[in-house]
Amino acid sequence: MSILIISDIHANLAALEAVIDAAGPVDAIWNLGDTIGYGPYPGQCLEAMSALQPDVMLLGNHDAAAVGLLRLDEFNPIARAATMWTTSQLNDEQRNQVASLPLRATIDGCLCVHGSPRQPIWEYLYSAAVSRANFEVFDEAVCFLGHTHVQLWITEDMAEAGTDPRLASGGESIHLAQGRFIINPGSVGQPRDGNPDAAFALFDPDLGVVTFRRVAYDIARTQTAMHEAGLPLPLITRLSAGV
Repeated sequence: MSILIISDIHANLAALEAVIDAAGPVDAIWNLGDTIGYGPYPGQCLEAMSALQPDVMLLGNHDAAAVGLLRLDEFNPIARAATMWTTSQLNDEQRNQVASLPLRATIDGCLCVHGSPRQPIWEYLYSAAVSRANFEVFDEAVCFLGHTHVQLWITEDMAEAGTDPRLASGGESIHLAQGRFIINPGSVGQPRDGNPDAAFALFDPDLGVVTFRRVAYDIARTQTAMHEAGLPLPLITRLSAGV
């Protein structure tokens, strides 16, 4: 069985299409949130996800802000401007679709959230201390989450020992045979680890293996559309650098 795990598409249709092609045939898709926000194709990415019929599709902080479920003063001015533009691009059906998304899902013995188990919308999980606190609030063997836009993983033993999450490299596989894990597949549409390639993960629950993957996509296509939409320049230029 193969499950495609994605997060933080951020309305980047070119990146999403590249990930779907690179993943190949899968049995399920788990989307960990922030399908929209920042990028130029919010409606199209929501339509693409609906067509893929994901088994999990969660609410992220940018999703929530775009439909009025999160105050815009939680965002910096650049993110606020992009969110206001995103809101203007959604029709009523899309707004209702986003507003109805859950904050968490438990499936196949795994917990899925956007930010963290204890704060599913907003908390960033980068450190051993934050990881340790979050291991205490869920019972599943594995938690998949996004939000940081960085591929990483940590075990409960690592967190207890004060070891920060380990950054993953494309093609790396981890085996889930022992212990409990928190795993981030990285960002499809706006990676922030210095690598501009779209990030995702493939999970085989039968073998207990998660493989981190990267794929190049047409960044110029997304940047051109962002320029045409009048989206903030820093959001455009960051895609080339993966920051």
